[in-house]
Amino acid sequence: MHDLLRFVPLFSELDKQEIESVQKLITFHEVPKKTVVLQEGEDGNSLFIIINGSVKISYYAPDGREVVLSLLGEGAFFGEMSLLDKEPRSATVSTLDHTRLGQIRRHDFERLLLQNPKIALKLLTETVGRLRRTSKILERISTMDVPHRLYYYLKDFGDRFGKEGADGMVTVQLPTHQMIADQLSTSRETISRAVSALKKDGIIIKVDNPGDSKMDMASLEVLLQAIS
Repeated sequence: MHDLLRFVPLFSELDKQEIESVQKLITFHEVPKKTVVLQEGEDGNSLFIIINGSVKISYYAPDGREVVLSLLGEGAFFGEMSLLDKEPRSATVSTLDHTRLGQIRRHDFERLLLQNPKIALKLLTETVGRLRRTSKILERISTMDVPHRLYYYLKDFGDRFGKEGADGMVTVQLPTHQMIADQLSTSRETISRAVSALKKDGIIIKVDNPGDSKMDMASLEVLLQAIS
C-alpha cells in the first residue's frame, strides 16, 4: 500500500517515512459501483482518497434534476471542503464503478496538515484548481453553444485522464453521453449528435478495447482556437 500512496498527488512530495505515517491514519474501503459515499447536506468528518476506481460529484436542482459537477479518478481526493470550513457536505459523491477508497478522519487530517505543510499546500492548490475549472464550465455553459462546450470538455477530459500514444492520439474512456450532458447542462440527444459529428470528422475514433476511444487533441485545439 505504501507504493500506491506514493502515486497519490497529495502525498507525492513526502518521503518514505512520512508516507508510512500517513498510511497509519487511513482506513481502506471497497465500495461497489453506483454507491453513494457522501450525501449533500450531511456532516463532514472525513477526507477520502481514490486508490482506484472513479466517482462523480453532483447535486440535485430544486426540480429534482441531477447536475454533475465533476468526475474524479485514481489519485484524486474529495470531502476536504467540509473539513476545512466545518460546514455540511456541499455535494453528493457516488462511485461510477467498483472503487477502493482511503478515509482519513477529521482529527487525524487536521493533525496531518499541521505536521506536513507540503500536504496543506497540495490540498489548497488542487482545491483552487477545481474551483477554477468549475468557474470555467459555468462561464462556457452561459456563453457558448453545445458543440463549443463539448470541445472544451473533451480537451480538458483528455488532458486529465487520457494516455497519449505514439500516433499523437490520446486514448481515454469517455463518460456516457448522459453523463456529459449532465455536466454541460444539455440533453443526451444533443451530445450524441455533436459526438457523432466529431466521429465523422475522425476527431473521435472507437478502438478495439471496449469503452475506450481515441481523440485527436490537436484537432480539438484547432477547433478551440477558431472560437477564441
